[in-house]
Amino acid sequence: MKLIKPYLLLMVIVWLPWGLACIFNTAIIEDIIGVTGLHSTGTTDIRVMYGGVQSAVGLMALVALFRNAYLKHTLFGLAFLGCTMAFARGYGMIIDNSPTFYNWGVICFEAFTGISALIWLKSIPKN
Repeated sequence: MKLIKPYLLLMVIVWLPWGLACIFNTAIIEDIIGVTGLHSTGTTDIRVMYGGVQSAVGLMALVALFRNAYLKHTLFGLAFLGCTMAFARGYGMIIDNSPTFYNWGVICFEAFTGISALIWLKSIPKN
């Protein structure tokens, strides 16, 4: 359990800056992965789904870093988000024939996030 703080810090460092960058500069998403909004509503949705969600994950980990009461909830969220995102990305890589360096890197991190959160959850004593 003593490694939980560095683990949460890693989650903050990865998720929060990327999310904030995606909120305030949607061009970064187009430059890196080619996603863009065709209309202003699409651009707003990109801000929300890339920026808002990923910032929320980072903020969730930040809160848990300082408040142990939120640790289980944060790990539960990380487990669901990481596993679901890795599954969806893996499916997309197969169906869309997109096994790019970017996708391989991100699927590894998403799977790590989900699986490691499940392992952490199992290691927490039941109250």
